[in-house]
Amino acid sequence: MKYSPKQLATAFYEILTEKPSARKEIITHFAAFLKKTGLTKMLSDIERHFEIIRLKKENAIKVEIATAEEKPPTFPTKINGKKVELFWQTAPSLIAGNIVQIGDLRIDNSVRRRLNDLTEAIK
Repeated sequence: MKYSPKQLATAFYEILTEKPSARKEIITHFAAFLKKTGLTKMLSDIERHFEIIRLKKENAIKVEIATAEEKPPTFPTKINGKKVELFWQTAPSLIAGNIVQIGDLRIDNSVRRRLNDLTEAIK
């Protein structure tokens, strides 16, 4: 029987949420199942689908922000009624500004990108 990464991720998520106290054992058995069935090559796809399923079920969105400066003291905990899972990275190479990633949407408002655009425009 052939399983898709989405099917495996869904099953894994459902089992984990049914028995959160057995999390370590479930993860160990799931990893052994993937190895035994030769599905470890699908692990990155399974992980990607698992994250999509988890965020949807928990009514959350993942927001990744990179800035040249340190993290500000406050950030919204909800956007459009969804819980925000914030991942912050300080990246001095941006010079100033920020890069925001929400799902497939990427907004690059960094000085580094603007300088690169300017360099390309004057070539």
